[in-house]
Amino acid sequence: MAGLLIPGLNSSRNASVKLSSPLKIVQKVVSNSSSSTADSNTQLQDAWKPTLQQADGHVAIAVYSNQTKKTYTASNAANHSYRMASTVKVSILVGLLMKQGTLNSSEQANAQAMIENSSNTAASALFVELGEKSGLQETFDKLGMTDSKAHEEWGLSTTTPSDQLKLLNAIFYSSNLLSTSQQSYVRNLMQNVESDQQWGISAGSTNFYLKNGWLDEDDGWIINSIGYIPGNNGASDSYTIAVYTDDNSSMQNGENTIEKLAKSTSKILNK
Repeated sequence: MAGLLIPGLNSSRNASVKLSSPLKIVQKVVSNSSSSTADSNTQLQDAWKPTLQQADGHVAIAVYSNQTKKTYTASNAANHSYRMASTVKVSILVGLLMKQGTLNSSEQANAQAMIENSSNTAASALFVELGEKSGLQETFDKLGMTDSKAHEEWGLSTTTPSDQLKLLNAIFYSSNLLSTSQQSYVRNLMQNVESDQQWGISAGSTNFYLKNGWLDEDDGWIINSIGYIPGNNGASDSYTIAVYTDDNSSMQNGENTIEKLAKSTSKILNK
């Protein structure tokens, strides 16, 4: 199934995309107060830097470590917002659960198709149930996703990796927005995406929960991947991760960039 196809906005792309200005890696650790946190940040930034430098488009990554309780980020395009493509489907599902509490049988069927198979038809149906653009924006607002903006065409909604961690952490860690049963429901779907969509943040890990998005635009491929890695020692060394890219010269280049970042992250946080 396609991650997102929007008539009139998709085209083939043959030429490589290069950033027009000299590359600057923007890196950050939120609340860097301990030596272990500092060590993790240094290791991650060193591991991510080559991939960010070699990417032929814009790339940003954000990771929340449950072990250090810190968020780590890096990007080769400061203050850049990314179109969400099919990763927005997780927000649609979470928003509907927060709005209604439970889903009826038809909505459950659409939710499964939307997350596991990335069905756009199912996503559009649930987007309407959510309240379309205003309902999606309300979801972002409730989750504190201040850098995410809903669009009337759901896949063109914009976000940042750091904002996506707020969504993911509400699903995989303690939350006052989702009940444990609601969390389990979303987790189960994200753990069972169809096999040909299990690329991205899963790279380097044998256990993962994810949702990917991909879209061929006039300015290059948008390739995104968000999810959760349980860790080798259970929840103690688990982490949430979001990688967003655009202006990729091909879908494969975008996937490769994300998977390189995912593998280097796993080696450091999933020892």
